[in-house]
Amino acid sequence: MKHSKRVPYVEQMQQTECGLCCIAMILKYYYSNETLGAIREELEVGRDGLELKFMERYFRLKGMDTTILSLKAEELLELKQPVILLLENEQYAILESINQKYAIVIDPAYGRIKKSYKEFITSYHGDILKVTPNSCFMPVKRRGWIWGDLLKRIGQKKGIFLQTAIISIITYGIQLFLPILIENMIDLTLKQEAQMKVKYCIYFIVFTVLLYGFMSFIRQKSVILLQMEVDRHLIKSTFTKLMQLPYKYFESRANGDLLFRLSSLNIIRDLIAQHIINGVIQLGYAIVIITYLANKSYLLAMVTLGIFALNGFFIVLIRPLILNANQQQIIENTALQTMQTETVYAMFGIKTAGMEEEIFDDWNKTYKKSMKAYQKKNFIMNIYTTTITVFRTVGPFFILLLGLKLSVTGNMTVGAVVACYSLASVFIGTSVSLFNMWNDFELASSYLERVNDITEAKEEKKPENALNIDITGSLEFRNVSFAYTNTSQNVIENISFTINRGEKVAIVGSSGSGKSTLTKLMLGLYEPTAGDIFYDGVSISEVDKRHLRKQLGVVPQDMTLFNKTILKNIILDSRQVDMEVVKNAANISQISEEIEEMPMKYNTLISDMGMNLSGGQRQRIILARAVVNNPKLIILDEATSSLDSINEKKVSKYFEENGSTRIVIAHRMSTIIDADKILVMDNGQIAECGTHEELMEKKEIYYTLYQSQGKNQVKTA
Repeated sequence: MKHSKRVPYVEQMQQTECGLCCIAMILKYYYSNETLGAIREELEVGRDGLELKFMERYFRLKGMDTTILSLKAEELLELKQPVILLLENEQYAILESINQKYAIVIDPAYGRIKKSYKEFITSYHGDILKVTPNSCFMPVKRRGWIWGDLLKRIGQKKGIFLQTAIISIITYGIQLFLPILIENMIDLTLKQEAQMKVKYCIYFIVFTVLLYGFMSFIRQKSVILLQMEVDRHLIKSTFTKLMQLPYKYFESRANGDLLFRLSSLNIIRDLIAQHIINGVIQLGYAIVIITYLANKSYLLAMVTLGIFALNGFFIVLIRPLILNANQQQIIENTALQTMQTETVYAMFGIKTAGMEEEIFDDWNKTYKKSMKAYQKKNFIMNIYTTTITVFRTVGPFFILLLGLKLSVTGNMTVGAVVACYSLASVFIGTSVSLFNMWNDFELASSYLERVNDITEAKEEKKPENALNIDITGSLEFRNVSFAYTNTSQNVIENISFTINRGEKVAIVGSSGSGKSTLTKLMLGLYEPTAGDIFYDGVSISEVDKRHLRKQLGVVPQDMTLFNKTILKNIILDSRQVDMEVVKNAANISQISEEIEEMPMKYNTLISDMGMNLSGGQRQRIILARAVVNNPKLIILDEATSSLDSINEKKVSKYFEENGSTRIVIAHRMSTIIDADKILVMDNGQIAECGTHEELMEKKEIYYTLYQSQGKNQVKTA
């Protein structure tokens, strides 16, 4: 079976996808071009990663022979590579080659790494997956060009592209025309005749220079307009797509990584707006210059092309090093940004745990890796820049010397020598720009691969004829099971219960029992793997989830506010709400007095995702948001923990009088004694169901939870 010389590198897009990337790399090695997205669809990976046996099963379905082996490091020397191996950090990687001196390992997180044999032994876990194609293996053909869809979408605005192209052609044409004018002026001056012509030549050169300056200004203005147009199509469409992705997408990706992808859109935009049109025009520009040089002297043209070839040969040699260094820098910068983002968000926990030094040490290690990648890239770029500068300086000078020699022999005028020198300088500079553009294009392609993880991801499922039902607050779970992936075990197992309109239902259980997962299923953030969920007798799979969620209230433990005023955070959307309704909601949630004491009152700006407010204030603002929307069903995840018992009863009474169905995720048992129904979760199942009195009489799980909490409360009292 044919295979490539090297294993193509596939970068992981989320922390648990190293296994998927190894699958993709092995397939690409055998010229089967499955995308990461396509493999992800067939072999879904959750938060816990992928087991070796599921990878083996996938390869067999693709028509490949597989063997899982436990081998010592020295036994790998006799094994045919590449193989998938498990490292000591429970990460999968590809062993591309190995000998007694070093091993080439391709880590989906860090790229191709050359390790000493001793270093490899310390990181090797012992398990490998050997994969070879058999007669049933059918390679998948290469997909379309990565830039194809993007350029097709942006290319719909042909007017602005055409305008920028025409202005650029005129600008470059003027730049090309100037050396020819200077040639004629020098030759006329040396002949000491036609002084009037020389005078007109000078005037014309001055006019041409001014025109060039004006056209350069117009061109830059046109490029800015093009950038704005690309912005509308690229950044706006990407962010729109991001908002349409399912909640599970965000659970498996770090915030810092997603922010880095969004910021990289600016690099892609600049490449499209500035370099693509320039590249095409400069290519034509270079052809015109070399034609002119050949017209003046074949020798000069051939020497110029020779310098160009040497320059190109050097760039082709150094290009893989530049690309690898760029890739490493992107990976390390992403890791650093992710860590910095997480550190800022988790500062309260860091401070309260006294872990500043430990976090700094972790950050410092990541920072050093980032700086090492930066240093390596700049070292390679320094070699590249220095060599290119030598070519750009020495090349035209050599052309000048050769031209002067031709001038002495009478084969070329002095004016033509100067013109050829100028145009050769431009030609070499243009060729360097084209090669730089090529490298920029490859770098931007790496960024685009990351962005495509957003644009190619499947949107949240929407039924064809989605129903916009107005719910009354009744909810039913019918034999519902849920697993995070199609390869993992159920975390919710065959759950059934009914909640009637206006009831107060509590869900209790130990940590990890499935309470939060159950809540996300209610909200339609997760889809059941079996069974169904009904609102007012209508399946959640048939309704418009966005319309449904607007009728639900959610007050989570993890509270996030927006960088807007308190008023906007309570209302949340753009609709007009009577100020009295807002004040009443704030009053019910016991935040009204504190808002009124603020200088800007309801126009007080919330910053840093609510970090300028106390946790209790944030919780009560979100509670006010739930009240102002008048939800038919509200989910309260320890939502009244910031209230005293008297005010807590006031809030509870409001929802009761309003006829809202209340689902309380309880951590304090005292808040749910009056619940109409208590669901006790244990290992993803409903272990008990009943009122407080009924469950206390049973003296099982609920009784134990209640008693243990009561004792703790007595101890802390």
